Amino acid sequence: MNLSIPHKSFYLQQLEATIQRLSPHECVQLEKSFGREIAGYTGEKNLPYYLDSLPSVSRLFGTRLPFQHHFFQIDSLVVFPQKIFICEVKHLKGKISLNQSNQLIQETENEQIQVYDNPLIQAQYQKDKLESFLSSSGFHSPPIHPVIIFTHPSANLDFQQPDILPIQQLPIRMKEILSNSKATPFSTSQLKKLTSFLTNNHQERQTNILAKFKISPKTIKRGVFCSKCIQVKAKRIYGTWYCPKCGTKDKNMHIKALKEWALIFGPTITNKQARYFLNIESIHLTKRLLNQVQFPSTGTYRDRKHDLSLLLNKLK
Repeated sequence: MNLSIPHKSFYLQQLEATIQRLSPHECVQLEKSFGREIAGYTGEKNLPYYLDSLPSVSRLFGTRLPFQHHFFQIDSLVVFPQKIFICEVKHLKGKISLNQSNQLIQETENEQIQVYDNPLIQAQYQKDKLESFLSSSGFHSPPIHPVIIFTHPSANLDFQQPDILPIQQLPIRMKEILSNSKATPFSTSQLKKLTSFLTNNHQERQTNILAKFKISPKTIKRGVFCSKCIQVKAKRIYGTWYCPKCGTKDKNMHIKALKEWALIFGPTITNKQARYFLNIESIHLTKRLLNQVQFPSTGTYRDRKHDLSLLLNKLK
């Protein structure tokens, strides 16, 4: 996984694959989780544009690290020789304020009110965990400074907090903090060693989606879906897949379906399972499709399992 650019987390891709193969509103909790994850990813995609004017050594997005038998995840780390910024992204719209209890309040156009924990306090926890993780691993780093970034164009921040700001003000705030820093700058080689260590210790969140959201496997839609029409099932005709709606033809349309199987059910699949999921009757056709990509396999004949991990490694 390339952490130097914003990417869909493995967990987000699991949610996305599952929701595409469920009927609408089949699982409200899953839809809510997907909404939160995709909003965060949408916000993170905006960061590089505003960071490009700053001479940072490196950037890490979606870093998930072990901490005391658990994990903690940081939206974005921006590394400078004299300072490391934790950038926590909030893609919220509407009027955003802080109440007397230091909670974040979101008020949307339809006057719905949502209460959140103060994100700056949450980011401070992330800072403490990161410092502890690095220290216990024998690493020193420049001082760490958390900032909260609101990326939605309709976010109206109704308070003054220098480290909770709209994304457009991020470069200005970073330059201000860097210019006032009295820390001894770290060398480029020290920082590259540090970011390499963080990248190597990153672990993607992988969840049994069906068990987590109590979804019956029988409710997962079967078949190969057109990559353009999304919800239209393609047909197998004359050695290729054909969409009856838009006319798209693609010999490899089943690859996406196999990726979705791996995300939802796990990285291995048998011929029988592939026939069921791809909605194919022929054992021999299914064997050819699985052998096309040369997936590693174990077992023989009916017990043979194909390892689809190669497809997961290519996911972004």
